Amino acid sequence: MPDAAPLRLLTTPIKPQWLDYNDHLNVAYYVLIFDMAGVALFDHLGMGEAYSRETGGSWVVLENHVTYDREVLPDDTVWVETRLIDHDAKRLHLYHEMHKAGGDGPAATCEQMTMFFDLKARRSAPFPAHVAAAIARISAEQATLPRPPKLGRSIAIRR
Repeated sequence: MPDAAPLRLLTTPIKPQWLDYNDHLNVAYYVLIFDMAGVALFDHLGMGEAYSRETGGSWVVLENHVTYDREVLPDDTVWVETRLIDHDAKRLHLYHEMHKAGGDGPAATCEQMTMFFDLKARRSAPFPAHVAAAIARISAEQATLPRPPKLGRSIAIRR
């Protein structure tokens, strides 16, 4: 089995239109970048846009939990590392970390629950066999990775 590692499927420069009036990455665009990482993941699983258009099977996000840990600036390029935390016949529990060059740890994290979705029936459905096989392979490859420290966090004022 290959060495366990998160998937690194997305790298992107920060675009000027993604900046806010503080001249750093606006909170909405962190979520956009994590969504782009999700698109890259589902392409990697064999369930990208072409598959969706051909079959009517796609994916949806059920829940996000985003942390903003380090400022992302106009000249930065970021990449996202993706972990498959858990899965069942219809859902993936994912953990994304956004990194930037010279960064000391993640710039942001996104814990996410996604679900396979039948666009014709407008309801959840089991993953197709080829996707389920790819998910099982990635799950096995990442099984030995340590638990991410920010996984399962809740929002609270810590006292």
